[in-house]
Formats: sequence, structure tokens, C-alpha cells
Amino acid sequence: MPRNRSTTHPATSAAGASSASATPPGATPTTATEVARAAGVSQSAVSLVMSGKSGGRISASTAEHIREVAHSLGYSPNLAARALRTGSSGLLGLVVLDASHPFYGQMLSAADDAAASRDLSLSMIQTRGHAATWEQRLADQLSSGHLAGAIVCGERLADASPLRAWADRLVFVEVPEPGMRSVVLATAAATDAAVAHLAAAGCTEVAYLAADYPSAVFAGRFADCVAAADRHGVALRADPAWRATFDVETATAVAGRMLDAGVRAVVCDDDLLALALHRAAAGRGVRVPEDLEIVGVGDLDAARLVSPELTTVRLPAAEIAAAAVDLVADALAGHETASVRTVATPLVLRGTTTG
Repeated sequence: MPRNRSTTHPATSAAGASSASATPPGATPTTATEVARAAGVSQSAVSLVMSGKSGGRISASTAEHIREVAHSLGYSPNLAARALRTGSSGLLGLVVLDASHPFYGQMLSAADDAAASRDLSLSMIQTRGHAATWEQRLADQLSSGHLAGAIVCGERLADASPLRAWADRLVFVEVPEPGMRSVVLATAAATDAAVAHLAAAGCTEVAYLAADYPSAVFAGRFADCVAAADRHGVALRADPAWRATFDVETATAVAGRMLDAGVRAVVCDDDLLALALHRAAAGRGVRVPEDLEIVGVGDLDAARLVSPELTTVRLPAAEIAAAAVDLVADALAGHETASVRTVATPLVLRGTTTG
């Protein structure tokens, strides 16, 4: 894992890229008036579509036609001018636990695509190593107008958080805040399915490999596993020594301690931890799944690059990101929409479990 470094940085978005490269140096940028003329619509129609405020005012087919024409002409709205005109920067914050984790890379890419379609851009903020300061940093960027809104992944607000004053511009992913816009992941049901599957295969005890981060998302996943084990009559075995960061060496060392303890079935907080356990087992000649059954969370690409492939709970990054961007963009546009979206997270059965 890379050492901590500056953790707020702009992501390269489709909107940002077009403004930087669509117009050659010295050339005059395409204007909204030119787009309107080419599309055969009014300039106000172009402004509504490109600002994401056309819903209910312009037909979907006309809006798509305007976007296609704008793209063909290399048109990109001037975000700085819009910020002066509307008080909104068009920049969204994406708060994640660990920017080096592959899942958050997928989230960033998918969220950037979704944001660009709404004429918005992204800036990422990492909470790893900044648990005591990230809320104030984000609040400062919202209050200064640098950010128009933000998506917060896997974190819960402190009771006295300065972000509560900006609740109408925030969307929470996986760890919902009461009364605030949230994207809820159905991981509790998937965890229940995983424990039920292990129980049906004859496992009477399941060990837990936990992510060693002070994040509400991992506390929630563990609580879901405790409840599932209780429902299915399985003993859940947890140990403070069985906590690991996503660092390969640390995770592998913890995996070794679990194997020393003779675990036979393990539910992991994350695919990276599950893959470390998979690797440690192979190094010791422990057969998977005959001697050890493993379940992860994430369904990263690497889950299918090992043999046997990893059984895991799929977190569909593109669907999660699109739902979150839709919620925050609709909130900024003043649209009345459902405040909670639920995304399915199915259990994907592969070779690291039997049955």
C-alpha cells in the first residue's frame, strides 16, 4: 500500500477532458449558441440539458439529440463561468476509505462517467489516516463553494459533524444516515446467503477475517455476519489478532495466524483479505475448498484470476456509482426524487466453497 500522501485530488473526467482537448490552442471554443443552431433548438434548451436541469421540461429524445450535437462539436460548458453565475462549482467530492483499493478505482471511473453525463466533475477525498479531519475538510470545501456536493462511501458522520449543515448536498453509500439521501447495498442478505451456504456444506464454525480500519462499513459487515451465524446455528469465531489492513504482507501474516489456529471456513471483510488467505493456504499446501472454504466481498477482477476462483459478494461499482451521482445531481437541481436507492449485491458462488 502506498504511504499516505495528499488525499484530495481532482479526477480526470470526461467533462474536464473535453474542455482541455476539444478546442485546439488558439481556436475559438464552441458556444452554446452554436450548439443550439446546429441542433435546431433554443439556447435555453441547450443550457437546461447541459446543466442537468431538463427533466420534465425537454423530451428525452431532444435532450439526447442536444448532447450528441454538443459532443460532435466539441462543446464543453464553462464550469468556472457557471460557478460565478449559479454559485455551484459543478464539482462533486467522492469520499472513500482507501484510494489505492481496486474497488474504489472502479467507483471513481464509474462515478466520473456518470458525473460527466450530468455536466459535473469529481474530486476524491481519502479517509484512511484522516479519520479525525476528513469531515471538516469536506465541510470547508462545501462551504467555500469549491464543491457543489459529495458522495460519502462507507463512513458515518459524527454526532457533531460540521457536514450535518450540508445534508441536502450529500449522498451516503452503504452506511446510510437517517433522513439523508443514501444508496443502500443489500450486503446483509448476501452475507446471510454466504453463511447459509457454508452451513449447508456442513460447516459448524465460521471464522471472520476483519479489515483493520475504523470504518463503519466494516463494523456493519461484521454485525451482519454475527446475525447470520446466529440465524443458521453456526458458531462465529472472531479474534482481535485476526484483523488486517489491505497491505499484502500484513494480510498474509494474519492469514497465517488463522491457518495456525486450524480454521476451516472463513468469511472475509474484503476480497483483498480473502485473496491473501487463499495465497497463504496455497503456500502451506492447504487445499481450497476441501480443507478451507473462503468467502470474500467485492468481486474484484482478481477474484477470478486465482485457482480455484473466489466465492464472493458482488459489489457492482458502476451501478452503485450511477445511483449515487443521480441522487446528488437531482438534489442539486432541486428535483423531488426518492431519497434512498437500494442496489442488489448477490453472492457469487465459485470454487473456494463447496456445494
